[in-house]
Amino acid sequence: MDVKYILHRVFSHPLGTALAIVTIHSKRILKAYYFQLLDRHRLSYEPRRFEKCKNYLDGLKIKKNVTDAKIFDHKFNLLGSGWTQVSCLPDISNITPGNRYRAQEIRSRIDASYLPIDWQLDFKSGFRWREKSQSKTLRYGHKPGVDIKVPWELARMQHLPRLAFGDLPRGSREFQNQVLDFSAANPPGYGVNWFSSMDVAIRVANILIAYDLLVSRGCKFDGYFLGELGALVTAHGKHIMSNLDWRDDFRGNHYLANICGLLFVSIYLPTSEQTEEWFSFAIKELVREVNLQFSSDGANFEASTSYHRLSVEMVVYATALVLGRGEARAFPTWYFERLELMAEFIMHITKPNGCIVQIGDNDSGRFFKFNNSKDLDHRCTVAAISSFFDRSDLSAFAGEAGVFESRLVDSLAGGYKTTSYLSLRGVLQAEGKKVKGKISESLNVVSDIKIELNDTSFFADLKTYAYPDFGLYIWRSSGFFLSVRCGPVGQNGNGGHAHNDQLAIELHIGGEDWIADPGTYLYTSSPEERNAYRSVHAHSAPKIGTEEPARLDLGLFRLEDNCKARCLVFNKAEFEGMHFGYGFALHRNIKFDATSIRIKDLVPSSDKPNAQLVVINNANALRKLWKINLPFSPSYGIRN
Repeated sequence: MDVKYILHRVFSHPLGTALAIVTIHSKRILKAYYFQLLDRHRLSYEPRRFEKCKNYLDGLKIKKNVTDAKIFDHKFNLLGSGWTQVSCLPDISNITPGNRYRAQEIRSRIDASYLPIDWQLDFKSGFRWREKSQSKTLRYGHKPGVDIKVPWELARMQHLPRLAFGDLPRGSREFQNQVLDFSAANPPGYGVNWFSSMDVAIRVANILIAYDLLVSRGCKFDGYFLGELGALVTAHGKHIMSNLDWRDDFRGNHYLANICGLLFVSIYLPTSEQTEEWFSFAIKELVREVNLQFSSDGANFEASTSYHRLSVEMVVYATALVLGRGEARAFPTWYFERLELMAEFIMHITKPNGCIVQIGDNDSGRFFKFNNSKDLDHRCTVAAISSFFDRSDLSAFAGEAGVFESRLVDSLAGGYKTTSYLSLRGVLQAEGKKVKGKISESLNVVSDIKIELNDTSFFADLKTYAYPDFGLYIWRSSGFFLSVRCGPVGQNGNGGHAHNDQLAIELHIGGEDWIADPGTYLYTSSPEERNAYRSVHAHSAPKIGTEEPARLDLGLFRLEDNCKARCLVFNKAEFEGMHFGYGFALHRNIKFDATSIRIKDLVPSSDKPNAQLVVINNANALRKLWKINLPFSPSYGIRN
């Protein structure tokens, strides 16, 4: 990462905390360089295993489809890259001396017709990291336009499970070739793809689920490949355990990925003292992190609806695998209710067009990608959870979109079913929740917009849902959706995936988005563009001139809870919330009547600067404000 960015981020903390961070980071870097010098002639590969990985999907019915030819041609479309062929001629001199013989031996087992993939390349910018460098010595964010997430995303290998849906044995040969290719080009601990433990965990889960799917379809693999596969999976487990993304103050989706990936490794590898230790550690941590990272109403603590889906997917599939191992006793009674509520949250944030409301960051991150569903269509995740419960509303919501995911979870879990919490309560936990407070009457109105509705039938089946811990309040019906963001920045106050979006709204009526969030464009490759999309000026929130309600210069993954937003009133007819981001109490009031919605922004005195509801319907305002050429923007505006 860029040194200036690191120093700026570190010293935004109190002095004592900053010095502690500098000390830890410096030790880590020095240790990595030390081992790079010391270990150049050391073999970092694990010994080949003589026992094959286990199978849990025997009997799973897989509907045969034509596998996308692009996978075989090594063409990938990742993070907006467009379809690009990512290939190279392998150069054994790029591997450290201690690993060259093993890498060359592995590569000799790959089919001659196979076109190797360049796993170290950011194929959007053309920048390439080095295989011979210890992973922890590599830099990112140091060159404009270079995005380390591109090779990470490719090396998650989320395309591999799709090979099981097509013609065999071609799919099994491609799977074997790609796994061996990755192993030869990425010795454990070296290169860009052993940098992030989260990506290591997601990769090993995808390799193992793809392997199990292929075996369930009758594929056979030779002893050499099975030995190398076992060695590679073991290396992933050791790497995760030695490089956990653990923090005292909070542990987010990165640590959750570590734990779930470790569970896949410990359950799929042949049973040993080491795998049992990994399993015992990971299952305890999974239960603890679900309790910490998901509130009692099922919403994730990252303050991002897309990261909610990512975290839920990791939890669901890891849980199913544990159940299939026969370890249901590892989960307390509240655990399955929390799972059920995670699915309900997705249902409630989904608009009538099948897409979720975007709150906070979205990097399109997934645990598994079994189909080409839209990024904002999260129904497959609900389908996966639905297999645990006898709930017609969950399966009806998911529809045909998640049939495979539901069957897969059912197969992994060995058909495990549990009782719905609704059998005891009878009502959805988040539905109809009210906040009973006092509307502020002595404030000055600075913005007043009335939205007239020609068709009032949209209000006929209107229901409300409140998620105060997440900070989201929703009105929805079969043809209407309105949400308002008002609450914590997430991650126990770190706000790493939050935006300056307090009191922002999204509005969907009659099959069309009237007001929508623009999402997230880039992370580390362009700090300016990342901040532009985190800005209040990219959201339909109250604005005071060009000010920001919370600073954006404390790090790309930090946002102080400067606003202290809170909901004062929420019911079927009205909402009022407030925040202090501009140094005074700024209110937003939303009121429903029979034919319209009225939105008012209010301030305590008339001498305050004008606040206004600004709905960006093109990129001009953001371009002018940030002085950069933004590639896209929300295409919606309020229409009367």
